[in-house]
Amino acid sequence: MKNSALQAPASRFVYVIVIVVALLQGLTLNATSDYLIRSSWQVPGSLVWLPMLLALFVPSVFSYLINRFSSAALWAGLLLTAVLCVWMNFWYLSEATAGHTRELSSLIPLMVLLFWLILPWFQLRQLSGSWNPDYALLTEQYVRNTVLGALAGLIGLLVMGMLFLAVYLFRIVNLEFLSDWLNDSLYFWMSFCLGFNISLVFIRTVFTFSTGKIAGYVARVLLPLLTVIGVIAAGGLLLSLVTGVRVSGLGSFTMIWFVSLNILLLNLVYGNECVPRFRSWLNGLVLAGVLLLNVFSLLSVYGILVRVNQYSWSIDRLYGFCIALFLAMVVLAYSAALLWKRSGWAVLLGAVNKAGLLILMAIILVISSPLADFKQITANSILAGIEKGRIKVTSDIRYTLEDLGKRGEAVLAMLNENPEYSKALTYSSYDQDNRRTLREVMLTVAGSPALPESWWEGKYDVTRAWFCTESSAGGECLGFMADADGDGQDDALVCVSGYSDLSFYCQIWQQATEVTDGQPDKQVWEERDYQDIQYASEEEKQAAWAALKAGHYSLKPKVWMMVVPEPEKGAEPEQAPEVIQEPATPAPLVIQP
Repeated sequence: MKNSALQAPASRFVYVIVIVVALLQGLTLNATSDYLIRSSWQVPGSLVWLPMLLALFVPSVFSYLINRFSSAALWAGLLLTAVLCVWMNFWYLSEATAGHTRELSSLIPLMVLLFWLILPWFQLRQLSGSWNPDYALLTEQYVRNTVLGALAGLIGLLVMGMLFLAVYLFRIVNLEFLSDWLNDSLYFWMSFCLGFNISLVFIRTVFTFSTGKIAGYVARVLLPLLTVIGVIAAGGLLLSLVTGVRVSGLGSFTMIWFVSLNILLLNLVYGNECVPRFRSWLNGLVLAGVLLLNVFSLLSVYGILVRVNQYSWSIDRLYGFCIALFLAMVVLAYSAALLWKRSGWAVLLGAVNKAGLLILMAIILVISSPLADFKQITANSILAGIEKGRIKVTSDIRYTLEDLGKRGEAVLAMLNENPEYSKALTYSSYDQDNRRTLREVMLTVAGSPALPESWWEGKYDVTRAWFCTESSAGGECLGFMADADGDGQDDALVCVSGYSDLSFYCQIWQQATEVTDGQPDKQVWEERDYQDIQYASEEEKQAAWAALKAGHYSLKPKVWMMVVPEPEKGAEPEQAPEVIQEPATPAPLVIQP
């Protein structure tokens, strides 16, 4: 790849401007990160966070683009950055307050991704004067920007760490007035911003190194390994389908990461050149892996849609679906290029990927507009799920809808018009007053006596009973009597289902006589055994549980071994303990539904 970063070193005047911008950035970030300062501004919540967004992105874009002030791409990039910050603030933070807003945790990464996608186009416009750069240069610039940003961030942290060190060092040598003066968040913010911006401009304009080539060589090692993993996983999926063995979960987000990493490594290895990168047999394996990516990308889309059909859309599922659908389109385009051009398929990568990058930027802008209002879509989907009976109305739904702002509040108002829903919205599964007792939820086995009153009076600890008493857990408890040890007397058994898809748990109590001096003998129940019964699939476990509820079970003996100490012949212990021989207690029986 050709190096895209050959620029003239920045002038001293540029560094002066960068220093001023960095100081203003640190001042603004310090003010917006302090709640007391934010609340003292007396401005609407929708404007409180705008200075932070502008301070985060405008100076950073300036440091990435600045080389000469006469560059039209520089001013166009800064103007676009400011406009996007204002729009994103209006769309995502319109209902924010001066306090903490959870929207920032998703908004800032989204904006970082957006500007990471946009920056190389402006940088190459500065160098070549074209808005349609060569894809190899574009790839090089993406890698270079990532490396430079990481290095500049590390240098900024080092400068801030030096200030921390100075604060404690001055305190040790009794310069407390200087230590207290420097020990202020304002100076820490400024030190980081100065270190980040100055080092970014310096490294970007002075040093030239081919980060793309380095990343390409690393990718040549990782891509075949990732392809082998994909082939093995696809083989496991095929084997599961043929044998009918249940696939353990859909793992949509795992597949999204897998497909994304494959696409990244493919671009680092091939770029848009048709030069062979591997030996013929290995190259064939890698290209077969490209076709296999269609399976994983479509499964990720399918997995998300299955969850939506079971429950409803959510903000996370909408983001995941957009990513999965975009990756599926990219992989499909790669496959079409591979089938069309075969060995020369990489020559089409540049056009496909540039179109993909522009589409990805457009997707981010669309989901940040009324065209795809994720909050409204989620609120409508939850309401539809409630009406169809897929979603149970509880206080958890109330919290979810409240997080959606005005859209969720509108749905809550509709639900509160229904007296049943209104009452359910106040129910909290964590409120002990609302939790059901074990006796209320205990089911009996058909044809078997129920648990006796004496067992209930003992208030015995039933392991995992929470899965039955907590309505949202969806578990079941069975209590019944059976002769579990074969002594002719019924024992108390409690089995719990719902904590696992592949097993259920049973406990066994046996009646015994408790003897206390001066008190009459008392009949009590003592726990004798427990069984964790495992199954190969959820369907098999459900069938066994249904059989147990219907009374279709048998009691089969366990095989227990007895420990028999055997001293060496001729060895006599100093004092042999008295051995009292008693009849062996029969081993408890195992439940076999």
